[in-house]
Amino acid sequence: MLDMDVFKSFMNEAPGFNRHNGIRFTVVEEGYCECELDMTRESLNPQGVAHGSLLFALCDCVTGMATATTGRSMLTQSATIHYLRPGTGGRLTAKSRLIKNGRRTALCTGEVFDEAGNLLVTSQFEVFYTSDSLTLPERGEDGVWRPVGGEGQWT
Repeated sequence: MLDMDVFKSFMNEAPGFNRHNGIRFTVVEEGYCECELDMTRESLNPQGVAHGSLLFALCDCVTGMATATTGRSMLTQSATIHYLRPGTGGRLTAKSRLIKNGRRTALCTGEVFDEAGNLLVTSQFEVFYTSDSLTLPERGEDGVWRPVGGEGQWT
């Protein structure tokens, strides 16, 4: 069983895509996840609203985390996204719920909201499980995350 607090800390602190893009996980529970992002000038498309790839990335990250709370390693297999309205200003929040957890695949929904609570995006992500276990790194006494080995290693 994954320690959800450790999992959230690792995903928020580890170098990589999430941290580089300012994506922060705020809620991590079994089968459910939320993350947020404060938009910057770099978040915008030429029309001055949230870039569609940023909205897609939020959905991909939040659905991946919701699925990973099952303790299994996975990859996105397919995704469908519907852009409903433009994302403007401030903070975006993404929410995901695990809908179907199968033997080899799972299905998650993802939604993105603006600060006013307006629904910007809906999505469905199907993931393929690559391992029946998920091994998180451990934080050393120096605060650095280090791999511990094992199947489904996240680094």
